[in-house]
This record gives sequence, structure tokens and C-alpha cells, in this order.
Amino acid sequence: MEHIVYLEAAAALARQAGEIISDNFGGYFERGYKSCPSDLVTEVDRRSEALITGGLLEKFPDHTVIGEETAGAVNTIPEGYTWYVDPLDGTTNFVYGIPFCSVSIGLTCNGNMVAGVVYDPFRNECFTATAGGGTFLNSRPVRVDPSRKTLREALLVTGYPENKKFNERLRYIDYPKIAGSCSNLRALGSAALELAYISCGRLTGFWEHTLMPWDVAAGSLLVAEAGGKITDIKGKKLTLASFLSITATNGWIHEELLEILL
Repeated sequence: MEHIVYLEAAAALARQAGEIISDNFGGYFERGYKSCPSDLVTEVDRRSEALITGGLLEKFPDHTVIGEETAGAVNTIPEGYTWYVDPLDGTTNFVYGIPFCSVSIGLTCNGNMVAGVVYDPFRNECFTATAGGGTFLNSRPVRVDPSRKTLREALLVTGYPENKKFNERLRYIDYPKIAGSCSNLRALGSAALELAYISCGRLTGFWEHTLMPWDVAAGSLLVAEAGGKITDIKGKKLTLASFLSITATNGWIHEELLEILL
């Protein structure tokens, strides 16, 4: 029950942040970049994060909040309750006018995921999960896709590093082989929302290199609580640290996907 209180607070803040995103979509806003010109950031990211961080700390002053625009590198697992906030996941899509973005808020307790929210302001879809409580889309329970049990049937999705210094990691992935081994392959531009889509059966599998904890914290819980499987790209336990790799599936295709990725 305690986690439900946290989840409800996070969902309300995610919807408020979503209003900032949708209200500014397609308009003029200040923009810049962080690590390189392709690693974009806007005033909308910062306003959304300030709203979420301020709201969380007001309600839960003893908690730690790690946000994309203020945290820097994350190399240790904090003790106690820790929030991972991505105020606008899919900033590149937002800047280019592509309505596939999300707000992601995940909560851990001593490193274990306990609650997560991914909100799509353009479709008014709010994905939520608590540890042991299942995954929901706008309050309706959802499950991963139960029908596609082989890689050949799977619709996969991936992403690419924002910072080009990590592009060498792409050389280790045989993209033509993967594309030829599955039903089809997508790259949609919001890891949090892609994980949410796996949790409700719209996608079958996902992998990506060099993500940050706030990209996947909430989404990983959505997948796990919807009956899917989450690991790193080598099949080991996912750790919320900087420049992580992740593999997420409906469970049935997980080992087959890992085998083709390695």
C-alpha cells in the first residue's frame, strides 16, 4: 500500500509535466546540447524536471531524486528511496516535431525497483507499475505479448547512442542479421516508451547500449510486472548505472535475442 502512495504522486506529477511538453510542442523554445550536438536539451526538459523534482521532494523530503538534467554520472546504488526522473524522454523527437516522447519516473528502494510511471502526453497514456502489483495502462491491467514465442515472429526495437563517442559499440551488433531474423526492426526514439510498449504487447523485444538509469528505471519495472524479462545485453541482472545496456522482451524470445546480440 505504501508504494501505491508513491505511485499516485508520481503519476500526478508525470501528467503535469506532460502538459508542459504538449503545450510547447511545435512552438518556439530554447534549445542546446549537453555532451555533443546530437545530445539535445531544451528549456522544456528543464521546466519539466524542476516541476517533478520539486513535487517529489515536497511530498517525500527524505527521498533522493536523480534527474537527467541535474544528476551527472550515476555509479553507485543509493540507499533508501531514490527517484529516477527523465522529464522528457525523446528530446530529439520533440525538437524535430515527432510526437513520440514521454515522461518517466521510477522509484527504487535500496536499489530495487518498487514503482514506475511512463506517461505519453500525446496519447494520454499513463503506464504504471508497482513491485508485485502488476502493470497498468490508464488503470487497466496489461501483459506482454503472449502470442509471439520465436524471434522470427517478433517486432523488435532498438536505439542509438546520443553521444557519438559511443558509436563503436554499434559495430558489435550485426544489424542485417537481426533484421533478417525477426518480423521487423524499429527505432522509435524514446526508450521509456518503447519499454512501456513491450509491457502492453505492442512490441516484442528491445535492446540498447549506453543508456542512463532514468531512461529505463520505470520502464524496466513495467516490463517485469507485465510478465516480461529484463537483463543487460549479456543476460545478467540489470544495474542502474551510467551507460548501461539493456535487453527487454516478452520473455519467450529473450534467450534467442541475447544469442543473436552477442
